Amino acid sequence: MATPAPPAAAPMPLHVLLINLDRSADRLARCAPILDGLGVSWERVPGIEGKQLDAAHLASLNPHPAPHGEWFRPLTPGEIGCFLSHLRCWQLIEERGLDCALVLEDDFQTHDACTLQNLQALADSATGAHPWDVLKLTRLRQGATLVGTVGHADKGTPLALRFGGKGPEDGTAYLVSRRGAAKLTPKREHLLRPVDFELKHFWERDLTVYSASPDLFWQVGSDIAASVIGGGRAEYRDYPPLRKAQVYLRKHRYHLRFWLANKLGLGRRQVLG
Repeated sequence: MATPAPPAAAPMPLHVLLINLDRSADRLARCAPILDGLGVSWERVPGIEGKQLDAAHLASLNPHPAPHGEWFRPLTPGEIGCFLSHLRCWQLIEERGLDCALVLEDDFQTHDACTLQNLQALADSATGAHPWDVLKLTRLRQGATLVGTVGHADKGTPLALRFGGKGPEDGTAYLVSRRGAAKLTPKREHLLRPVDFELKHFWERDLTVYSASPDLFWQVGSDIAASVIGGGRAEYRDYPPLRKAQVYLRKHRYHLRFWLANKLGLGRRQVLG
């Protein structure tokens, strides 16, 4: 008589990684009761202050002009610190062998669909019929294509996985699978673009990036949580005319190259091989 196969191991409970700067105790105080109310297991990941890094280190992380036209201007110290903070979360997922984790910035707020049951169902879908590496939980993009649905949604909310579409980006809330973390962490000699745009270049690391609908989170306004990145992200608009023209030329070149790579697959490069 054949010995029955052992049952598959149950997925780990969802874990939450909350990025929070040491100087932003007020943001932590706002987020903690929200996460406790959801009933999730969470921990604070100390955010990295880019402006506290020395100039030589910042320059080595973000060479400019960026090779291959990956971005059109130098990253600000705040953007570099933000990227490094997200990178630390991806490293923690891989180091601990977590099945999946929810990465949050501390300016998040929840929609009604954000419940523990829905979050766990979406996390479990990372290895389901439509496996993914990164699942975005804010700002569902217009025209995103339906990939599949996730069962066990509560409150009558159908949960859907979608791909592509058009619209703004942010890194406020997203799930990362263990497989996704393994792709996101290696070969990080340089940081060439803001972290939210990094996730748009899915082909570079062979990432499967979906969005969940409906949105589970949203990014609060500056009246609730003032921006702590800042640092002149749009200061190029005040450059002298010739320098401004050069930056705008690089900006349009970047967006053209991105469109060709994203829509037509032209000029795609892979970081991992």
